[in-house]
Amino acid sequence: MKQFDFVAIGCGPYNLGLMALAEKTELHGVCFEQRAEMMWHEGMLIEGMTMQTHYLQDLVTLADPTHPSSFLNYLSGTGRLQTFITQEQDKIPRTEYNRYLQWVVNQLSTIRFGHYVSDVQAEEEGFLVTVESDGQSTQVYARHLVLGTGAAPFVPDGFEQVIHTSDYLTYRDVLKDRYRVAVVGSGQSAAEVFLDLLREATDEQRVDWLTRSEHFESLEAGKLGDEIFSVDYVDYFHKLPYDARQELLGSFERFRHGVNPETMTSIYETLYHRTAEGQATKADMMTQVEVESITYDWLTHRLKGTQRYTGEVIEREYDLVVVATGYRPVVPSWVNQLPVVWEAEGEWAVRDTYEVIMSESLGGKLFTHTNLEHSHGPAATNLGMAVYRNAVILNDMAGETVYPIRHQKPFTTF
Repeated sequence: MKQFDFVAIGCGPYNLGLMALAEKTELHGVCFEQRAEMMWHEGMLIEGMTMQTHYLQDLVTLADPTHPSSFLNYLSGTGRLQTFITQEQDKIPRTEYNRYLQWVVNQLSTIRFGHYVSDVQAEEEGFLVTVESDGQSTQVYARHLVLGTGAAPFVPDGFEQVIHTSDYLTYRDVLKDRYRVAVVGSGQSAAEVFLDLLREATDEQRVDWLTRSEHFESLEAGKLGDEIFSVDYVDYFHKLPYDARQELLGSFERFRHGVNPETMTSIYETLYHRTAEGQATKADMMTQVEVESITYDWLTHRLKGTQRYTGEVIEREYDLVVVATGYRPVVPSWVNQLPVVWEAEGEWAVRDTYEVIMSESLGGKLFTHTNLEHSHGPAATNLGMAVYRNAVILNDMAGETVYPIRHQKPFTTF
């Protein structure tokens, strides 16, 4: 039986960054991913859309600027460094970020695609991991585990036959062929889908955008505000009582679910140019609408909602509806076999080192990238802060400081 210092489960950007950084350690690890290949949010790789993070917030740079898996090294290796410099942009196309991830995968020998971790049993000195691949079941032994199973699309009850934004590109051509389409939800994904449909809509086609939010809000772009994505703030947030953390999370909507100002500007300009050219807008943008149900019958979606402040009942019919209703953490069922300490239903207790707390001592540790917002705040889903998280996890597993945690104090005192 093969033995590893650690097994990483799931290969998104977080665990891919972990495996890249682990290359410079003495740790012997492997990453199992059930999908056949690396594809990052493939349903939302819309042409022309950019990342919301700086290009230096890649998989490794904030822990090791000289690492061979850096984005700059990717640009150099693919002959794109000079053109990237010439364009003078801090943020990169989302499609290029996906290619960068695929490039890093090809540099590593520790990623196993098409491998599904079906079971984990706690053993005296670690974990017995059962892996399914090509109809065969094998077992490996790991001292530690690092969970990176991400989040799955969430669709509320009562929403029938809708398309989640995570599948947008799969249905894009069908959507653009329909006369009445609605986008329901808020945030960057909703805005990008609305803009993409709006740009190609004919005079006969209607594209509406409905959200329960008070306003169509831009992403918080203030430098001081962004200091919540710092080591100091993560430490501060983690030390707070559970109820205080829950209250604070509700105040971060503009940081977590706001829309890039550039995208908002593009939407406004598209609407303006259409009217300037004499085209009908046929696009209603409605805020403060609580959509209660979307029923499907005879090729028609019937949307019913209520204006949150006037009480007006809103009923409309559409050919198709796209929902931007977010994601929910994916926690494997085998976790229930472990003596996990839960802070609340579905929310486990996690140390500042990203180790899931157990009610009894185990031979190894379960670290997690998944299901962390309640314990570590908005930085839990920030790509740049994942590099810091990986440094902490690797240092803990190695039992020494492999990657120094650079505590550059922010200007804000938390």
